[in-house]
Amino acid sequence: MTDNGTPQQHPDCLACQILAGTQTVPGGTIAENPWWVADHCVGPYGVGSVVIKTRTHRENLWELTVAESAAMGPFLQQMSEAIALAMGAERVYVGLWVDQPPYHVHFVLQPRYPDGHHPEELGLKGLELQVFRTLGKPPSQSEMAKAADRIRTVWQQKFASQLPCES
Repeated sequence: MTDNGTPQQHPDCLACQILAGTQTVPGGTIAENPWWVADHCVGPYGVGSVVIKTRTHRENLWELTVAESAAMGPFLQQMSEAIALAMGAERVYVGLWVDQPPYHVHFVLQPRYPDGHHPEELGLKGLELQVFRTLGKPPSQSEMAKAADRIRTVWQQKFASQLPCES
């Protein structure tokens, strides 16, 4: 935290820029709690893929506070269920890669749809699907915004009242 109580940010970090409002993501914030924020992934990981990031710039999981760590599991569970329900996903893959400076801890939750739901994905699963999507283009801004709205609606209806207390 900074001296005025705001989360520590890194000026060259995309996640920090999004949190500060100097960069935008189609659909805006999907869900949040005092420690974590979720929005649609702007990368090529498919419609309904969500990034969950710490509010404070953290480069490694071992730098998380006890409160951030305690809130992480429930938030990942809530967001993965909201994605599955809102998008009709059969599975939601969770990945953590923090290998591009400036580092910022974030998870990417990627829906895997039932066979035939997205025929262009050839029924691929797991790592093969991830590689396939990585080689493609990101969804359009309109697709991302619509998916964010659908996921946000499910999360608000099912989980918003379960927000943890700050401690």
